[in-house]
Amino acid sequence: MKNTRSGDTWQRILDCAEALFARQGYNGTSTRQIAHQARISIQTLHYHCAGKKNLYKTVMERAIVPVTDLINIHVQQMLGRDLNDSKVLDESVAGLIDELFNILHSHPNYALLFYRQWLVSDPDLRSVEWERLMPVISHWSNEIKTQLDQERLRGMNLFLFFLSLSWMYWGLFVQPSFISNNLGIDSRSVEFLAVLKDHAREMTLRMMEQRKACRTVRLQRGKPKAKKESSTSRKKK
Repeated sequence: MKNTRSGDTWQRILDCAEALFARQGYNGTSTRQIAHQARISIQTLHYHCAGKKNLYKTVMERAIVPVTDLINIHVQQMLGRDLNDSKVLDESVAGLIDELFNILHSHPNYALLFYRQWLVSDPDLRSVEWERLMPVISHWSNEIKTQLDQERLRGMNLFLFFLSLSWMYWGLFVQPSFISNNLGIDSRSVEFLAVLKDHAREMTLRMMEQRKACRTVRLQRGKPKAKKESSTSRKKK
């Protein structure tokens, strides 16, 4: 077990590596850069992490696992409720977004790490995502499929739906300064976070309700149009 000083060093290495991987990606970051940022020698860095690939996977696990665990708790709670009740669905979605966005707002590197992960082609580097995140998303999809009204789910691929929500949620935190400049709100403020939460909640609920609306429109379009009576026919009557 590492002593307190070693533990502090390891924590500093993880924090510096997280920031560099988030800004520069895996290939754009060197172990020498990480060691320099952490104010340690390259030998000390390799002693603690046994190479850049191992360090990257540790950083990704530190970012992905807490978020996945949080979402999993909320999804399990949702599965125990009647999601066909609009009020219940609204409350469940709002609760999940509230806690998730609090994490993403307080850990600004998480969203960048998530998006940069999609640019990584090495399967070994994506093992944390494949082993920790993807099985959970598949499980959520299968479970919720049994809970929601089939009419609501018509034409919807739940796996892709959850994936799309992930891109939207994390995407709102990739460039907060860009969004805040357009909104005229400080990205560090409570008001800014509240705006993002309200937007994500509204978009999520609209996406889940959209199938019914689309199907209604399709059915209406499919109905044969009533023939207009000619002026001659009306005169005969």
